[in-house]
Amino acid sequence: MSPLRRTSIPALVPMACIALAAFTYSQSEPTVIVAPVVLNNMSALPDTPADSATVQLLTREARARLSSCGFAAPADSAASLTAEHPGASYLWEHPDEVAKWGAAQHADYVVVSRLNRIGPWVAEWEAQVVSTRLQHAVSTRVVELKGIGRDTALTAHMSNRGAAWMVDQVTQSIAHSVGDTTAAGRPCHP
Repeated sequence: MSPLRRTSIPALVPMACIALAAFTYSQSEPTVIVAPVVLNNMSALPDTPADSATVQLLTREARARLSSCGFAAPADSAASLTAEHPGASYLWEHPDEVAKWGAAQHADYVVVSRLNRIGPWVAEWEAQVVSTRLQHAVSTRVVELKGIGRDTALTAHMSNRGAAWMVDQVTQSIAHSVGDTTAAGRPCHP
């Protein structure tokens, strides 16, 4: 081995370590904010206090699940997006507003969702994943929740399981939006 080659290999090792550290740092999980779930009562029945409790529970469960999966998922520290734009469909129809709000919170993605109350015990949890960089929804996902509102124990169980399924779908959507098809099938099992 020539003297030039012996000195170049040790000199390349620190450079390779720096490059690997920079690559690893850039592969960190994005920051995802879960906006409060909004009730979209499609049934003939009036809204109930149980409905309000359910949307709060779904919001908490989704945030907790994302955090336990290694995503930065901060709680709302700014004025609530849903308070600023009330109603079940405004945010759905204006992902650009959602993206602006998320960017102001230093988020990469915002999950904006609504609980579509269909009947006394049937609901669909519908979520849009909005990219703050692209300023539009990159995916819409739906999870059916049967038994919500029947009793508090069943509602808590269904909220937990629904959040697990929804977050798995959200993380797949985020992976697909950045072109990472290898991580797209990676469900989170904390």
